[in-house]
Amino acid sequence: MGTRNFDLGARDMKAAGRIALEEGMRSFASIDTMSDRWNLFVDYIREHHAIGRMEMVSPDVVIEYGSWLADRVDEDELEASTAQNYVSAVNRVLEIARGDRHVVVSPTRDCGIPLRSGIALDRQFVTTTDHFNWLGCFDEPARIMIRLQRAFGMRFEESAKFDARSVDDYTKIKVLPIVNGTKGGRTREVPMCMSAQFETLHAAQRYQRSGRSLIPEEMTYAEFRRQCYRIANGNGIRFHRQRHTYAYLRYKRVLGAECPVMAGVAHGQPHIEWLARQLKTSEAEAKERDQKVRAQIAQELGHGRVEVTNAYLG
Repeated sequence: MGTRNFDLGARDMKAAGRIALEEGMRSFASIDTMSDRWNLFVDYIREHHAIGRMEMVSPDVVIEYGSWLADRVDEDELEASTAQNYVSAVNRVLEIARGDRHVVVSPTRDCGIPLRSGIALDRQFVTTTDHFNWLGCFDEPARIMIRLQRAFGMRFEESAKFDARSVDDYTKIKVLPIVNGTKGGRTREVPMCMSAQFETLHAAQRYQRSGRSLIPEEMTYAEFRRQCYRIANGNGIRFHRQRHTYAYLRYKRVLGAECPVMAGVAHGQPHIEWLARQLKTSEAEAKERDQKVRAQIAQELGHGRVEVTNAYLG
């Protein structure tokens, strides 16, 4: 690496990205927009990877960034089209700067960003085998976090900041309040009806002891998050897929049939017709039961709108 930022004439990645766009594009309006999107990527990789030059950006780094955007789409914080545009801007800058397409990634296929409709078409299910393989990549606190994400549909931050000191109280009433690390401070409750949930809570309790969360005492949340994501990225792991898995399994447990992405049936009327056959009931009742379970899952995942479940269930 004798040059910096592919010898674009700027040591700062944001400035180098702007220069690349000016060299490779004609519309100043497009350059401004793409430059703003590139700057967001630079901010992300500086914070999470301490990367300060374009030559250090690999496809895995771009995919991790895209996966983070996909999580924000899932959480209803970002439109799918916006997330795709952010990744496309990174692709374009790096393509111009490098002079090749070796770092270009697909926003949908590689990063898991939903199609612009916001309705999931590809399942994000984590099989039992893959789940245990994931656990083998991490140390104990992260392993427990992954189990919490699968058993209760927790977000990454919620699982990291989970306080297990009152587990005995929760297991008695069979309801787990999720309080710490929630989006917008919105608390919620998740019912406990599976042995894996109780086992996971007791594992968290044993590890945490007198601590306040699963975050190691010698680390800040930001440091712990970076460590976990470095390991995840190196092993092709997306934590948020465990949250998808919770939604899939919960839908089937409550309704007695698969959601659209797991059944391989299109969202809407095709799935309602399929569901009616599976449940041996009318389409009207199948639709009502589908809507009811979606509302329940939306609440358990901490979403404000039922429609957000489309990005999970299809």
